[in-house]
Amino acid sequence: MNIISNLKKVIQFIVLTSILSSCASIWISKNQKVSLKTNNENSVVVNEKLKYVIENSRYKAIVYHDTLAKGKNINFETKKVGFLQLIVKTPGYKDEYYVLPPSNLNKAFYPLYYLSWGCGIIPGFVESTFLPNNNFTKKYSYEQNGEYSSKLKLITRGDKKYITIDAVNVDIKDFKNNYINYDVPYFNNIDVTKCNESSFKRKDVDTKDIKFDNSRFTYNLYTNLTNSGFIDTVNTVFHDDFNTINVEGSVKKIIHYNVNQNNRGSYFKTKIAIVWKVKNRYGEILDSIEREEFSGDFAYVFGINNILDKSLGDAIDISFNKLLSTPEFAKYLEVQVYKNPTATILKIKEPNEIVQEVSDASLASVIIKRKDRGHGSGFAISKDGYILTNFHVIAEKYVGKYSEITVILNNGDEYPATVVRVNKDKDIALLKIEKEFEKVFKLEKTKKFTKLQDIYCIGTPKSIQLGQSVSAGILSNERNLNNNVLLQLGISINSGNSGGPLFDKNGNLHGVIESKLVGFATEGIGFAIPSYLIPGYLNIEYIK
Repeated sequence: MNIISNLKKVIQFIVLTSILSSCASIWISKNQKVSLKTNNENSVVVNEKLKYVIENSRYKAIVYHDTLAKGKNINFETKKVGFLQLIVKTPGYKDEYYVLPPSNLNKAFYPLYYLSWGCGIIPGFVESTFLPNNNFTKKYSYEQNGEYSSKLKLITRGDKKYITIDAVNVDIKDFKNNYINYDVPYFNNIDVTKCNESSFKRKDVDTKDIKFDNSRFTYNLYTNLTNSGFIDTVNTVFHDDFNTINVEGSVKKIIHYNVNQNNRGSYFKTKIAIVWKVKNRYGEILDSIEREEFSGDFAYVFGINNILDKSLGDAIDISFNKLLSTPEFAKYLEVQVYKNPTATILKIKEPNEIVQEVSDASLASVIIKRKDRGHGSGFAISKDGYILTNFHVIAEKYVGKYSEITVILNNGDEYPATVVRVNKDKDIALLKIEKEFEKVFKLEKTKKFTKLQDIYCIGTPKSIQLGQSVSAGILSNERNLNNNVLLQLGISINSGNSGGPLFDKNGNLHGVIESKLVGFATEGIGFAIPSYLIPGYLNIEYIK
């Protein structure tokens, strides 16, 4: 009887414990009130979430933002869902990504937890089985004043140069040493920026699954630059290239930190080493600036590939926005005022045998071929071998460095060329070969064109095999906007025509072909540098 009586008591105790534990979801609330602080009255704190909707009979994940509160003192109520993804949005500042961790256990958990020892139930079993989702038992605790604040103030253009983003590439050669994943144990107020990485557990990465979306990174930067005024959204045709710098980023090293809280949740942080190349309009590298930067914190709200992409993109955004305020970069943002070159006057023999009709043009026109890449067009302006072309036809990777340049005549003969002088601001260059030309174009200092007159150009569109191609059209207008003085043309030109002559039926030179408009439903709009301005651009003149 005693055995049966004791057994009943044990069963009653187990049943009571089970009832108490199963009621935990009632005693321990699924929601919690949270108080945070920011550093700006205009800050808005949002919770980034993921939901699934049915689209075309398939589930599609959609990211949405749930606004929690605004101001310096943030109070809201949230479900205890583990690591909570927060974004602090403040006008004039970069969005900051934070993770709110559940750092404390609810006091109601402990009696239920230890009560289970009395009936021999494994405590972890009670926690995982009778206290649903574990998160019910955990509490968010805010302990770091000012942590949830906007830190990075965005720089506005003001009177600085415009900026164009060429690309942001991930250029990792040695993945074993330069693409690293660490598993980091979670503890309160962890700061991986101050931790010893040798103590972290490294996780192998399958490089076959690594994909980088360059357009996603450049889109973020482009959006920020547009909002800050660094992208000219008004002058969409005549950009101020003279006061525009190009920037290209190359990520050389990536470290991902997976901060894990006893397998109950994770958040991610990324560290990058990136080289920012500052370039002029022709792609010449003016400077290379290397920086290291950490991303914000990202909760495991999304798929693993998406969250790694988001944290990598955030590190790039932070690095670029900090770059703008560094002294080594800021010096390239100073606006310049164009001045004609101060070089001594270059005197060239005035030609007698000049182009006088369209059929003569091929005798004065040449192909400009580069050893490393590409080609363009050009034409003789003196009998003894002086040739005009665009600077962008001969521009190289580094300032003042030119690869081997070859000039091909209309009969196929090739001659090495030297660069005599250039005007980068006006995209014009003067070359010289040791060759006597039969016919040349004469460079005048006065306008000889009229609007809507018939004009021709000759050059090498697309391929060297198409050298000496002639196109006909009209001269629409002369434009003078944003440091650009250009002739607008209604004519068919393509890449490779750059540097070729623009002339009329009597052989009068009117310009140097420079560019064309490209884009959807855009055809036959080209531009040329007026030839009457070139003597001043290069400081040259004819002598008898």
